[in-house]
Amino acid sequence: MVSRILGFGGQRFNRLLVLDCNPHADKSRKWRCLCDCGRETVALADNIMRGLTKGCGCRVKQGNFVHGMYGTREYRSWNMLVQRCTNPANDRWAQYGGRGIQVCQRWLEGFANFYADMGSRPPGTSIDRIDVDGNYEPGNCRWADAKTQARNTQRAAKRDIPQ
Repeated sequence: MVSRILGFGGQRFNRLLVLDCNPHADKSRKWRCLCDCGRETVALADNIMRGLTKGCGCRVKQGNFVHGMYGTREYRSWNMLVQRCTNPANDRWAQYGGRGIQVCQRWLEGFANFYADMGSRPPGTSIDRIDVDGNYEPGNCRWADAKTQARNTQRAAKRDIPQ
């Protein structure tokens, strides 16, 4: 193998393990690598060595490839709650982040923490804050069906206040 002669075969660069060298028709040197996610990829050797190419693209495609749950219902719920509380460009930010609703630091650090606290999302449910004015945090969140959530809104709370 050419890369063995060059001394790069078997070396690790970020999330890539160099397998061998693939000479390319345009004279650029490319390496065939194995990414930590298990996928093989071919990339320019110079980009790998300079740190411009760090993996196969799995983190871009899958968010956080470590948990392997990108695109699941739980991941989408977590991503949406983070967006509506932290991103002023989000359509629902005014009802959440704009009025002071926050996401606990543990959940902001990553989806894996959210999933460890909340577990799998049962069918027919979505994330619900028990105290509608409280933050997204383990003690204030649950998976709830639409009927439960309809009884647990700001409007419902205002109706229950004695006049």
